[in-house]
Amino acid sequence: MSTQPRIINTVPTPRLVVITDLDGTLLDHHDYSARPARQALQRLRETGIPVIFNTSKTCDEVIKLRHDLDNTDPFVCENGSVIYIPKADGQGYNSEVLGISYVEILKALHILRKRGFRFRGFNDMPTSEVAALTGLDEDNAWLAKKRAATEPMLWTDSVNNIEDFRTQLAEFRLTLTKGGRFYHVMGDTNKASGLEFFRQYYQHLWQDRPLMAALGDGENDRSMLDAADFPIVIPGQSGTLELQRPDVVVAKSKGPAGWNSAILELLKQLSTGS
Repeated sequence: MSTQPRIINTVPTPRLVVITDLDGTLLDHHDYSARPARQALQRLRETGIPVIFNTSKTCDEVIKLRHDLDNTDPFVCENGSVIYIPKADGQGYNSEVLGISYVEILKALHILRKRGFRFRGFNDMPTSEVAALTGLDEDNAWLAKKRAATEPMLWTDSVNNIEDFRTQLAEFRLTLTKGGRFYHVMGDTNKASGLEFFRQYYQHLWQDRPLMAALGDGENDRSMLDAADFPIVIPGQSGTLELQRPDVVVAKSKGPAGWNSAILELLKQLSTGS
């Protein structure tokens, strides 16, 4: 498989960027497979259309996944908190933290725990517990614990205290986002931060405004979907995210099968102008 970054010197037709959530969207919620989406991924690769992963996963998790899926495009980790762009020589990445560092997040959580709030973050858990909660094997669970700018956590306190916790997080310039499996403590960023970064990035690279297609299934994808030119909602495990937009597309199936059909339909629509 290719390990060199794909340097796009010409604007793809259509001038599209696909930015996507992973778990429950491009990856199956249960087995983390993207196999049902391979036809659409191959079509995008052949057309030169970037596929930007925008995920709550860590850099190390995404690097492994990019290798498995032969993806060489930039990516966004930890719910819009860190941008990674492959270096031209294929040796590492240029990165930019848009949020707040992991060390500062852990300091704030330590203070809030002393104030009486009850929760368990990935930093509190052994790898085996992260594996059990996520369904990942222990190697991948270990990668999931290597955070840079967010902390996934289980809320073990009363549900009545969650808003007070959210308010006190704001004292430290931190926010709380609900994902598919966990709450995520992070800086004042979200997945729309990653989308807007790459809207500007490709506009500068191509000297032409890109069209941004976004795909997601969870509440933490809402900001990204709202910011996209083509928002595509993948039905979730516990219901389908509702957007207040008349142009939103809801995929016909869950997970990568829905991702595949929705992308193929969008490409057909853009190629015919209908």
